[in-house]
Amino acid sequence: MTRTTTRITVGGLGALISTLALVAPASAGQPTTSDPGTSTTTQEQQRSAAMRAAAVKDGSQDDYVAAAGPAAQRVRDDFDIPASVTVAQSILESNWGRSSLSVNDRNFFGFKCTSPTNPGPFAKGCAPYPTTECVPPPCHTVNAYFRSYDSMENSFRDYGRLLTTSSTYQSALPYRHDPDAFIREVGRHYATDPDYVNKVISLMNTYNLYRFDSGTAPGASLGDEGIAASASYRYGTQEHMFS
Repeated sequence: MTRTTTRITVGGLGALISTLALVAPASAGQPTTSDPGTSTTTQEQQRSAAMRAAAVKDGSQDDYVAAAGPAAQRVRDDFDIPASVTVAQSILESNWGRSSLSVNDRNFFGFKCTSPTNPGPFAKGCAPYPTTECVPPPCHTVNAYFRSYDSMENSFRDYGRLLTTSSTYQSALPYRHDPDAFIREVGRHYATDPDYVNKVISLMNTYNLYRFDSGTAPGASLGDEGIAASASYRYGTQEHMFS
């Protein structure tokens, strides 16, 4: 499975609407002070405070978690991976379900098709999107095909399949029941952002996503179609992913 970094710009927005702008201070990924003794705890508190402030401004976060949590629990039961990590990563990758991929194609992780006619076992088809590729340089626009799903849950299932079948993430599997350790291993290969793992863990703490790692998963889908279609989930942009 090949990992390719991409940037998607859809909906007439000329610049990336970064997930970072929603859930972390502008200086995320950089030291908050020149003092080398700045504690990880202080940075964690700042991230959490920023997330809570964003939630006050936009109540749709709770709606997204209400749909994503049970779907992630069912994927947890099928693939034995922590639901808390699934929800948190989907938040970052889909911008709380606002990205064009998640709104239009219920693709919450930005997964590409392996070819225009091969969406994989869980997607229903492939949807073309203009993307910016920078390898090889210079950066240029190309058409890429991304997986289109009929539900949030199938997008999450594809994520579960990837993490449990790709040799890239085998080092994470011994930590299936330790969400923080699991995402630290996954994050070594999943994203180029040096602060990516900290963002995922901050989301899990701020929204108590760990609660989805226990308990019985509901048997019925929670109507993610309604959430994806909701006017509160405006078009946005997303970067990252691999096929």
